[in-house]
This record gives sequence, structure tokens and C-alpha cells, in this order.
Amino acid sequence: MYSKTVFPIYIAIILFISLSACDGASSYIANVSDNNQQNGDLGSPKSNLPVPDNRFSNEYNILLFGNSHVSNQADLINKIIKAGNNKAQVTVVNAGGGFLDDKGSQLRRNDLLTTQRWTHLILQGQKYSQSGTESYSTLETQIWIEKAKNESITPILFPEHPQLGRSKEGRQVHQLHSSIAAVQKSCVAPIGLAWDRVLMISPSLRLHSSDGNHASLMGNLFTALVFYEVITGNSADLLPYIADIDVDEPTQQLLGQIASETIQANTPCFFG
Repeated sequence: MYSKTVFPIYIAIILFISLSACDGASSYIANVSDNNQQNGDLGSPKSNLPVPDNRFSNEYNILLFGNSHVSNQADLINKIIKAGNNKAQVTVVNAGGGFLDDKGSQLRRNDLLTTQRWTHLILQGQKYSQSGTESYSTLETQIWIEKAKNESITPILFPEHPQLGRSKEGRQVHQLHSSIAAVQKSCVAPIGLAWDRVLMISPSLRLHSSDGNHASLMGNLFTALVFYEVITGNSADLLPYIADIDVDEPTQQLLGQIASETIQANTPCFFG
């Protein structure tokens, strides 16, 4: 399916630039008007292809677009997929780039997406209003989804986890991303819904970092477990203990179980 050449030096340069551009800003932006034409540099969606199914494979080439919320995912996703299938060839690249409507990174991300070989694209950084009083364009997110499908890449939307103490935010963000997938077919990883379940069952677990916004190591692991099952189609509940991730075995087992239960209750992808 893939015939494109990977250029290691080119990817190294891309990674250096992109990681330096991935700042610590949260995804909560206000006072932006809803104008689906204002950020249309990449054009407009012209098709709505089915979601390509790249789950069952021994080769996974995964690309991430987003801001600081994706900064720790690449290594964890890599480790987890290899733990689930030690014969798998896995490449996970965090291209950063900030919000999905960031004009400064559009051409670089588009070039990386369309000139290298990928099986999956994880998309994080759709702007939204915490208060629900503002409306944001989803056009750029739809365009990235379409571009991925045109390259036979499985697009996966990444609705962020809720901030600490904001019990309704996870479902709010999930619903927003589900509405995007209803317009432009895509997988939607139920990250916020899974976090809601953990925080309800085991509120003592420290999924958040000290800023109450970003994920701790445990929180990042949990998010990566959800991605593992969405990407591979294999149950996170059946993963072995991964000793080189500094989260104890009972907690890893619990997080894997809740990740799988949440996915079973909230189907991420509809193929075909």
C-alpha cells in the first residue's frame, strides 16, 4: 500500500523544529469568532471517504499533530504496541505544530503527512470554549482528516482529558469531536470519557500533573492505552505488565481494563 521513501535526516529536522514549536499552552482558547473561511489556507474538504482500517498489522507508522498534550505520547504508544506484539515494527513521530488551525505549521505538517508513509494520524488541538459560549471553526480538523484518508491513513481524533475539577469537560470535548466525525468520517478516541471513569472509580489516582491541566506519567500512560486499542484493535485489558514504565502493575492492569471497557461502550471507529 505504501511506496513512499522515508528520509531519516528530513524527519530529524522536522522533529527538531516541531518539538521546539510545541509550547505549554493549553487547548482552551476564548474570544475567537466562528468563521469557517477565515483559516482556509489548506482549502476545503471535497470528499468524505470511509475510514481506512489499518488495525491488524505488524507495521505501525503513527504520526501525531498537536500541542503540549501530545508531547509524551509517542514513546508510550511505541512501548505499549511492542509489549502487545513483539514482532511489530513501530514508528511513532510527534510532529507537534500546535493547534490544528496553526497557519505557521500547515505547510510543514502537510508535507510530512503526504511525503512519508503512515498508517495512523492522531489529531489533537481542535480549539473549543470551556464555557460553551464561543464557537470555533472545525474546518481545519476536517481537512486534516480528509487528507489522511486520501493517503489511506487512519485518522484518530484526540479529545483531550478534562482539567482537574472540571467534571463535565471530558464529555463536552468528546461530543465536539464526535460532531466533527459525523461530518467528516474519523475515529474518535474516547480519552475524556475514559478519564471520567477512572476519576469516578479511583479518584485517588493522580492522572493530572501539578498544573491540573496536563497529564502526569500515569495519565499519559492511560491515554496511550486508549490509543493502543484504537490503533491496533487489540484489547488494552490483555496487555502484559510493562516494567520500564514507572507505574505499578496493579495500576497498569486497572487502567488497561478501564480503557477497554470505555472503548467497548463508545465505539471509536466505524470502518467501511
